Amino acid sequence: MIDKRLRRAALASLAAALLLVPVAHADDGKTAPAGKVFAFLESFLKVPPAERARIKVTYGLRRDGQPATGVKAVLVEANGARTPLPIDAKGRFERLPTLAQLQGKANVVFDVPADTKFGTSMQLAPVLRAATEYETSELEATVTESNAAIRKTAGAMAMMAPQMTGLTFAKAESGVVVFPNGGTQPLPVVDGAVVYRSGVYKGASRVRLAKTPTLVDFYDKKK
Repeated sequence: MIDKRLRRAALASLAAALLLVPVAHADDGKTAPAGKVFAFLESFLKVPPAERARIKVTYGLRRDGQPATGVKAVLVEANGARTPLPIDAKGRFERLPTLAQLQGKANVVFDVPADTKFGTSMQLAPVLRAATEYETSELEATVTESNAAIRKTAGAMAMMAPQMTGLTFAKAESGVVVFPNGGTQPLPVVDGAVVYRSGVYKGASRVRLAKTPTLVDFYDKKK
């Protein structure tokens, strides 16, 4: 039986790997393999589209633990083809390499001095519109299918892959689950976000929020 402390440590290690991946630089300090800049993206894109339709990934460029802005990046393929990779005001890549580009061993070239050090962060987010009402079946499917996609992306490390336990709705103020008979049950609010925990509200048919959330995100805690 696996010691719980070791299991927690393994989970924490995998989560850290998913969230902060150091960029490896070439000799000139400005070029890095796209597969390292966008770690796990190739594995994610190999998951059939229908099986990852409810989850999306984004990547951000970071410097000294903060979003790196004002940087230009270009994807350079083996045949010399160049594709700009715009980076927004929050340091996030607005375009990602395709599976073919990653498999073709493309590089990313940054317009920075040779000694500049970067990191990239990978964020996982649910594909859900911001609304005041949701079918619980849609929320349950989002969590279940996203977890399956994460496990496939993790591959051999699937046993250590982070598990999403629900969804959060930022600044929705309050919310309830609604049952077919008209009864309701309040949803908890954690750090300013309404939380819906998957599998907890048996028989509920809808979720109703007081306000349209500013952000819909995953919840990964057990309570």
